[in-house]
Amino acid sequence: MAALPFRLPPLEALLLRPRAQALSALAGAGWRRWVTPIDLDAERRRLLNVDLTEPEVSWTGPDGGTLAVAHLEADLAGLVVLLEITAAVPVPAARLAEALLPGAGEPRVGGNAEAREWVWGPEAGHAVALGGEPVRLWVCAERAYGDRLWAVASVVRRAGDDGGEEA
Repeated sequence: MAALPFRLPPLEALLLRPRAQALSALAGAGWRRWVTPIDLDAERRRLLNVDLTEPEVSWTGPDGGTLAVAHLEADLAGLVVLLEITAAVPVPAARLAEALLPGAGEPRVGGNAEAREWVWGPEAGHAVALGGEPVRLWVCAERAYGDRLWAVASVVRRAGDDGGEEA
């Protein structure tokens, strides 16, 4: 199976960790603090989903171009519960799952030739968990964007279960 065009730390170094620790783990894997490149045009912004969320870190290819960006979201307790990665190049979904969720099993697959999706987690019958909390990996490839990778790894929580105190 093809190698990923970027390195990733283990998912347990990212999810359910304080934001600073997760960013440090990404930096240790070679990701750099996001700084908007001067040559980032509208087409490349859409390709990297930069129009939707401002990334915290990016992965730079050998030619100096941005290959991938990552964004983190935290709960009220300050722990990272979501990692979003967008790569400007195609990345095999199974390879990403192998890197983030070793042994997660087969995904639930959906979509069509225009937009395909793969889901690992409770919806696909997987018991992958971190710190006792279920984890989901959702991956999408859209033909309109050259089959670029769009992936979200998240802790699966019920509505209102954000780790904060209840009123």
